[in-house]
Amino acid sequence: MGHRWAAVLLASAILGAWHSAPPAGDPLPLVERLGATDAAARRGAADALIASGDRRLLAPVVDQLFFTAPRLREQCLRVLAALSGEPLPRRYMEWVEYVSSRDDLAPPPGYLGWKGKLLAHIDRRFAALLREGVPVRLRAAEIVSGGVRFDGIPSLDQPPHVTAAEATYLQERETVFAARLGGEARAWPVRILSWHEMLNDRLGGEPVTLSYCTLCRSAQLFRGRLPGGEETTFGTSGLLYRSNKLMFDHRTLTLWSNLTGEPLLGPLAAGAQPLEVLPLTTTTWGDWRRRHPDTTVLALQPELGRRFGYDYVPGAADARRAGVTFPVPRRDARLPEREEVYGLRLGAHVKAYPMATLLAAGVVDDAVGGEPVVLVAEATSGAVRAYRRGTHSLRLDAGGALRDERGRQWEMGEEALRVNGGSESLERLPGVASYWFAWQAFYPGSEVWVAH
Repeated sequence: MGHRWAAVLLASAILGAWHSAPPAGDPLPLVERLGATDAAARRGAADALIASGDRRLLAPVVDQLFFTAPRLREQCLRVLAALSGEPLPRRYMEWVEYVSSRDDLAPPPGYLGWKGKLLAHIDRRFAALLREGVPVRLRAAEIVSGGVRFDGIPSLDQPPHVTAAEATYLQERETVFAARLGGEARAWPVRILSWHEMLNDRLGGEPVTLSYCTLCRSAQLFRGRLPGGEETTFGTSGLLYRSNKLMFDHRTLTLWSNLTGEPLLGPLAAGAQPLEVLPLTTTTWGDWRRRHPDTTVLALQPELGRRFGYDYVPGAADARRAGVTFPVPRRDARLPEREEVYGLRLGAHVKAYPMATLLAAGVVDDAVGGEPVVLVAEATSGAVRAYRRGTHSLRLDAGGALRDERGRQWEMGEEALRVNGGSESLERLPGVASYWFAWQAFYPGSEVWVAH
């Protein structure tokens, strides 16, 4: 390929398509010239790229398309059409989806560092993150800008809390994320997390991080420790992967998936060990307060909202970002793209439960990869909790009590199911709610539960 590129570059230089030829064998500087202000330079670069027939360049040309002014994009689009052999869509997102869905389009050598330098036009820190030689466990071609700078969405770090009685700003039917850890309960209202998307807190004496990807509606509670046990905090990188936010830890600057908790790019991606996911409940404030009267809740800070231009009214964040979408590499028509599912992952096995059907069923005895599980869903609050069930079979009686095959009543907790009057308990499992398009993008071929 190097000799072929040398010939192409030499011919183009002779034709005077640009002022100085890029290094022989390296086509990426040519890609950059597709965004040049000089029309002859753009046209010459496009001619050379098309003449190469090198389909590996589709990903970098798509990246360059994003950074090229709309009035100058014609040559980028011409190269994309020629190298792909596809009709000429004009939208950047369509090309991202095309490249993302093709496993045979590996970019050329040096692409990661080149892309980092390109993204540095948004924030110079991206060049330090995306650099050659860094461990990578994702397709770099699928990394896209979320439209903000590195750490540009301010996280909530060790925010103040108030008691349930003091949280007069909350409505009974308002949605909150909530958890109980080490005997301490806390709620974090969605109306606030929808703006900040990342929260670093302490609960039950332990550091925790709540990460909320508003694009795919996935909220995860992680123990705020790296796989080696070091305590850390997390922020929003400003980059997306498969329409899911890439968060970063402040200790190593590794990029992590919000949906899976796995390290995808950076020093810790070499080890591939995920963060510890903790059980998180999405429910109403009224239901959580009744179950946990000792709970604390995130304090409302109007001055913080004014500082960043955030309106902490329920639904305000969703209204501002209405219509914002990002591409995913594949589509699975078994469910509508934006149908909400509750996902469970046990080892190598994953399963998605359509939320509406699950809430209608109430209690579901099932298995994931041969492991017996039970899911308890409450239509009134929208809460879903999953547990290992061992050899038990559970159901709701006429009065709404949860009973097993022997008629014993079980009490639902945030960390376990416990039998009344006994010591037996069943471990809570950390599941995650998300849109179907996001779940299937990270877990293609996921099993889908069907009600019987």
